[in-house]
Amino acid sequence: MKPGFGGNYHTHTHHCDGNGEPQDYAESAISKGMKWLGFSGHNVLPFPTDWTMPEKNLESYRREVREAAARNAGRIEIFLGIEADYIPGVSSPVHPRIRDLGWDFIIGSVHFAAPAGGDHSWTVDGSGDEFDAGLHRVYGGDVRALVERYYALVAEMAAEAKPDIIGHFDVVKKNNRNADYFREDEPWYRAAVLSALEAVARSGSVVEINTGGIVRNTSGAFYPSEWILREARGMGIPTMVNADAHRPQDIDGCFDQAAALLRGVGYSSQRQLTSAGWMDVPLPE
Repeated sequence: MKPGFGGNYHTHTHHCDGNGEPQDYAESAISKGMKWLGFSGHNVLPFPTDWTMPEKNLESYRREVREAAARNAGRIEIFLGIEADYIPGVSSPVHPRIRDLGWDFIIGSVHFAAPAGGDHSWTVDGSGDEFDAGLHRVYGGDVRALVERYYALVAEMAAEAKPDIIGHFDVVKKNNRNADYFREDEPWYRAAVLSALEAVARSGSVVEINTGGIVRNTSGAFYPSEWILREARGMGIPTMVNADAHRPQDIDGCFDQAAALLRGVGYSSQRQLTSAGWMDVPLPE
């Protein structure tokens, strides 16, 4: 990563499904020349998962991030955030259980795409077997219905919650690496994406370019795809590069490639959170 790149705001520690302490990530970010670091543990959900933050970890997560911020003052600015799932009637970035804890920033994400009141035992970005089983059990194998439901939820979240950052906008493609389920050039798919993007544009939220699919070799792609970033640029939607880091060493994974992609579609800056508030910072050359 080139010096002066900026920061990373999508970071998971051992308090949820990541590895390492907040201080481990801070030291890695400092060694890579970052100015800002945001932590974004998965919010506590009212049903069990093996990847969200358990209730018993919430206060230690908040305390340890604040301690890391104080310990590293003058070397890097550290922000306490949360990645909040949007599940209608269950969880939202603006649900009082989340909002009232006073985060520095909130990433809003959709992982669960069941119909209203539906099955929350599977996620669209789980394993291939999990995705396929959910698709057939809940949607009868109708991938178009699943994908359209996913983007409708992203649009609803943007309109109702207006999170600071929209997490991995098109993560529904994670298990579509070889177009096994759908093609991104299909008219119905593009219509669903553009409808969600329009809602994001009205919300003022930032769309991250998330490098986790490449760094962890799951989808083998950035979230979102290049054509979606081009559309986002045309709508004036701000962006930022985030690692979705689950290990300290991945804090800047594929950032140079992501920055090059952003420049290629017309972006010259990225939105960053600083002690002075949100600002646009030039992308490195």
